[in-house]
Amino acid sequence: MASPPATPPAELPSNLQSWRFKDTGAPCEWAEEYRPGGFHPVDLGDTFRDGKYKIMVAKASTTNTELCIVDHLSELAPKDTRAQHVTVLLDTFQHQGINGKHQCLVFEPMGATAASLVEELPENKPKMYGKRQRYPKWMAKKILLHALRGLAFLHQNGVVHGDVQPSNLLFSIEDIDSAKEDDLKQNEAATVISLHRIDGKADRWAPKHLYLKQPLYDRVQLGSELCVKLSDLGGAFWLANPPSDTVTPVSLRAPELILHQPFGCSIDIWSFGCLMFEFLTGRTLFAVGILGNGQKEQDDGDDDHLIQLNDIIRPLPDSVMAAWPRAGKWYTPNRQRLQPYCNDEPYIHDSLEVLFWENKPAEIDDEESAVLCSLMRNILDYDPGNRPSAVDILKHPWFSE
Repeated sequence: MASPPATPPAELPSNLQSWRFKDTGAPCEWAEEYRPGGFHPVDLGDTFRDGKYKIMVAKASTTNTELCIVDHLSELAPKDTRAQHVTVLLDTFQHQGINGKHQCLVFEPMGATAASLVEELPENKPKMYGKRQRYPKWMAKKILLHALRGLAFLHQNGVVHGDVQPSNLLFSIEDIDSAKEDDLKQNEAATVISLHRIDGKADRWAPKHLYLKQPLYDRVQLGSELCVKLSDLGGAFWLANPPSDTVTPVSLRAPELILHQPFGCSIDIWSFGCLMFEFLTGRTLFAVGILGNGQKEQDDGDDDHLIQLNDIIRPLPDSVMAAWPRAGKWYTPNRQRLQPYCNDEPYIHDSLEVLFWENKPAEIDDEESAVLCSLMRNILDYDPGNRPSAVDILKHPWFSE
């Protein structure tokens, strides 16, 4: 009889040789997170808090760092209408499991993310290679407007979101209180991913299966009642007590994050400016990727990002160049571009205006394009102190008309 596996350490593996599980290749939570001090193993149908809550749809665990913030915001929400654009905390409780004690947060049920719903819109089907996946202007505008209101609520109460991205903007759904349980339950057969240890043994600390996400697309309200909410405050922090780093997606980082400088609410505003371009055009503004975990890969990704800022937004000011330790690798003292790896001419990215005009929907004419590009340039200011607040942006004619 094979001996049971040893208790895994609390530290996550630093290399492939230390993995317990075979790679699933699926867009699910990382199986190695199921360990003492890590995720609690959950399966569809499991109940919590003496049966009060039942798992209907699988979702990766969240950290408990947001509890203090969401409690604070929940107290303020009844007094501020903008709070309707931040997901509502319904309950909290602690659960003791095999991997330790977990702080559980219960939020209102929500629908698809702004990152995924765009692919389900009738005008974007059938999905074809080269076909632009974007929201119609009225939807993009409403998504952005609601995100701004949510940010205004957070910022005016001393909270920075830190992870403003399409996947953290959720659509409200129709009332499901009277819906049948079977109608809401995740399609297990279509979304189940089996989990197997490399050594073939049974694992006490992880579930037997992972599940692909399955949003409630058909219950999203897409008419005049459409409502979008900021979600996932796991990366949020108090403005008065910022962390050493953030979880902001690479391509949505403000210059002060790239350069490891002090940061605050303005990092959310920068991310919002990038999302304005993305929601209106269907493409990302800055195509940045960091391929690998090494310092060289990080440096190369940061350098590429700063070069794109210089080309797309405006030439980098002296303050940014002075804070960029490898600026001399890419630019001469008089700001001529260098190409350190080959003799070819350096690639110069198109400006914001050219990129927007080439990718905008036909319903946005040249006059409106100019207005939008001017607003985005105002938002994407290299100096965080010069960026408008969420309240300021809400007053812009494009959002108030």
